Amino acid sequence: MNPSPEFGSVVIASNRGPVSFTREQDGAITASRGSGGVVTALTGALQVGGTWIAAAMSDADREMTELADGRIPADDGAAYSLRYLNVSPEDFDGYYNYVSNGILWFAHHYLWDNVHTPVWDAGTYEAWERYERVNLAFAEALAQEAERLPQPTAFLVQDYHLSLVPKMLREMKPDALISHFSHTPIAGPTYARAMPTQMRRQLLAGMLGADVLGFHSEAWAENFLMSARYLPGARVELGRYRAHVEGHEVLARVHPLSVDAAAIKETAALPEVAAMRKEFEEWRGDARLILRVDRFELTKNILRGFTAYETFLKRYPEWKGKVKFLALLSPSRTELPEYRTYAEECLAEAARVNEKLGTADWEPITVRVKDDYQAAVAAYALYDVLMVNPVIDGLNLVSMEGPIANRRHGVLLLSRNAGAYFRLGRYALGINPHDVEEQAEMIQVALALPEEQKILRAKGLSRLIRANPPSRWVAHQLRDLDKVRIRRAWFRA
Repeated sequence: MNPSPEFGSVVIASNRGPVSFTREQDGAITASRGSGGVVTALTGALQVGGTWIAAAMSDADREMTELADGRIPADDGAAYSLRYLNVSPEDFDGYYNYVSNGILWFAHHYLWDNVHTPVWDAGTYEAWERYERVNLAFAEALAQEAERLPQPTAFLVQDYHLSLVPKMLREMKPDALISHFSHTPIAGPTYARAMPTQMRRQLLAGMLGADVLGFHSEAWAENFLMSARYLPGARVELGRYRAHVEGHEVLARVHPLSVDAAAIKETAALPEVAAMRKEFEEWRGDARLILRVDRFELTKNILRGFTAYETFLKRYPEWKGKVKFLALLSPSRTELPEYRTYAEECLAEAARVNEKLGTADWEPITVRVKDDYQAAVAAYALYDVLMVNPVIDGLNLVSMEGPIANRRHGVLLLSRNAGAYFRLGRYALGINPHDVEEQAEMIQVALALPEEQKILRAKGLSRLIRANPPSRWVAHQLRDLDKVRIRRAWFRA
């Protein structure tokens, strides 16, 4: 089904494109296409025709971009094209590493140690200028695409990297139909004030240049609107999820993404995944399995998860030797010292628990460090308890992948601060990610849950996840923009 029948074309802007390039040892440049629900859904929206604009992130990306003059052919027969922007390495570093990852990610995930950080200095403002330049390059490219593509064009701008793009594009194309979707949490007004004042105001005004702002949960939409209330010239109707600025109306909408259940099932059926699943089964033996699948990301709360498991074993010693905790962890943002330190702390904590409580024939926590999606899918099938306890998370796809692949009616422990909780919470066991005692107790509750309750919860999770495929997520963004288009046409008639 064409997800965008009302539009003549669709233009997507995101930091990372659907294709990345690598230079092999023989000198050839090879392409690899991204997987996952976001790429699949957004690519589907482009079947009507259009362009996906992204940043060239690696040296091979930049080289390929230069060879192709910025435009890279999509798959054979595709109705759309790819356009990669070759910004300077210095501008990209300021835009991506310093501002996007070092400021905005930390702000929206409440990661600062306010006693010591943040401290804004001349380097901050220099990096912000680079963030502005890159956002302007995206806006200019979007405006250029609007000149050559069939109308009406839907502009789908994705995530916090491009928060300034909607307003910039609006100034170039006042009648543009613009959606901006935030895949992260959004900092509330008090925490957001830690950012430099002008930066915060530009971010809010930038996003308010859109016609529709999309979020994964009501909490993030409300946080944004409450922050926007303090922007000079803005008027917010919190109860109606809308804002007005400079005569322009902006709608806030909640459309949580989900996972591609069919794709997960296909991965689970692969022979190599079946082999890994058998390996995990033999390793587990008769023990019950607690599983977590995460990146070494500061928000994921791995340390407290290990401590909660230790607390559980001390409180319920009868489970010693009868349960195993498997942590499949992958590297994340290793260029940032905070992330390298956090990974070391997580490994040290697991080793401490094993040293303190383990025996010659039982290791309480087994950690595997590798970016291996197939291994994760294999392990998903076997868990009795899936621990998803982020301190804060825009959505959290692990909480959806696990229940789709699980074969044991496993129980989901889910942080109430994950965006996914607002949709899945009724069938999960909700936990306070800061409360180690509560998490320990919920591990016991999950393991002791009657089978009929486990089946009810597992079926409920599966039903909710399958009812909201990624194609529906992108269709909602386009539907909201089409309503704006119809309303404009009505007022002009």
